[in-house]
Amino acid sequence: MKNKEKITDFERTNPLSLFYEFGMSPDELKSEIIDCFSNYFQNQERLKKYATTDLVNNWLSYILVERDSPESIKSIDTILEIFNGAKNINQNKTIEAYNSWLPEISQGISRFWSLYNNQIDIKNLCVEDYLEESLRMIGHSIEGISKPFIKLLFHLNRIKRNKQSDFSEIKSKDLGVVIDELINTTDLDDLLIISNHSIRLNQWRNIAYHHNSKIIDGKIICWYKKNGINEEFELSRDELFSSLLKILLTFKLIRVSETIFCFDNINEIQELRDSIEKEPLNIRDEAKLLDFKSSLSLQGFKIKKLKTENNSSVLTLIDMQEYGNFQKRAIHSSQFLYNLWLHTNSNKLIVEYYVFNGDKFLVSEIDSTIFANHTGGDMKLSELLTDVNFSFISKSYSQNKNPFEKLILSKNIKEHKQKFYSQQGEELSIEEFSKKFILSVFTNYLVFISEGFNTNDIQINIGSDGAMAIADKKIILRVPATIRNKAYQLKLIELLEQVINLYSNGELKREIVEDAKMNNKYYFKKSLVKDQLKNEDK
Repeated sequence: MKNKEKITDFERTNPLSLFYEFGMSPDELKSEIIDCFSNYFQNQERLKKYATTDLVNNWLSYILVERDSPESIKSIDTILEIFNGAKNINQNKTIEAYNSWLPEISQGISRFWSLYNNQIDIKNLCVEDYLEESLRMIGHSIEGISKPFIKLLFHLNRIKRNKQSDFSEIKSKDLGVVIDELINTTDLDDLLIISNHSIRLNQWRNIAYHHNSKIIDGKIICWYKKNGINEEFELSRDELFSSLLKILLTFKLIRVSETIFCFDNINEIQELRDSIEKEPLNIRDEAKLLDFKSSLSLQGFKIKKLKTENNSSVLTLIDMQEYGNFQKRAIHSSQFLYNLWLHTNSNKLIVEYYVFNGDKFLVSEIDSTIFANHTGGDMKLSELLTDVNFSFISKSYSQNKNPFEKLILSKNIKEHKQKFYSQQGEELSIEEFSKKFILSVFTNYLVFISEGFNTNDIQINIGSDGAMAIADKKIILRVPATIRNKAYQLKLIELLEQVINLYSNGELKREIVEDAKMNNKYYFKKSLVKDQLKNEDK
């Protein structure tokens, strides 16, 4: 995959943008990660330190597992009992064992990326191809990806039980023997025995690798040896697919747990690695890019483009906060010059910051020698800012205008006899009603814009019975109200156009936008529109 394709694919499957769509801030997301993992971490300071960087992808994996298989989350406690139980018995041996398996684990993760990159949609294949492709993925998942993680658990379980635990001996041990012992001495049955027909992982591996399968009258038949005798069982397509998903789930749960243990003990692990002659770890470019991208995403920035050429790297970011503090967010984006240097090692580093509507706002540029001279990690943001060359491309995003502050209404409008009330029945002045009504209509406009509709796709009518916003001639959001005065209706249309124009130009006060969203069920309406769009796509 090219960088552009990888970034596009990651953004398509990245749930972080959805959190921002529904109003969460970077600080709230950080708190979510800390809350999620706090019961698993023994060292809370390390959790806080790595929450917005190395643990982001692990958290995303966790919440996706929790969404798809909520009952399986309890297995993380079971797995960590083995990790931490071994550590309680002999910390040095545990850290040494973990370090010994790191190269094997990194190779397993690399193979996972190969599986991910080469995946195909198997559901529409004929039954023969469906069987072959499913078993290929099952074999790859167990032998190539999960096996080193399972053997690491075996090794740590041996330490926990004060049994002999030699890395070389365990590495050469048959997977079936490893799984049998883990089943007999731990509570990992749910992970190691696949529920459909109670087939163990090593048996599934053998079925896949020895092609122990056939199709008779369109039915899938598989078999494995038990006490020297072939045990046959029949599977439907759905059951085979379910088994594949469960096998992948086992890997995900162990991987999430292993990552938690790693960063809970990162200093001890790194200290040992630094003191020994170690085998280098194979970290795929995809994994590096994912870590890089996720750290930025957590802080509310989406990568539009990442280009490295002639020892110069340009990172183009779009703000996922729809109407944040542009000045503050722009300066925030300059911090990623350091991340860009770590990721690309380029001499010239440039970060381009685009606001919510796609306009370029700020370009930050620095020479990497500034970072190279501060490799000890002692560089503060204030020091960084003194060396960054800032170029403000747009200075029009003032975010300081309030169209309601000096609202001028004609005598005809003011003297009209109609009275106005809030939804709670409280009598309002015409100025108060104007603001509340327009912000409610403006909220509907914001909902449509946030869901990808262009201004030209949106029609808003204001009449005697209130306002109606229509997107793409089919999705309707209403603001009911009684407005008898025709001149006042026209004035409200004029005021709404002014608010929308100020917003589009980045001149409307940010507090007004936030007030509109908070008081007019913005996120609820957004959810309704999303559901309607999904139903239309079916």
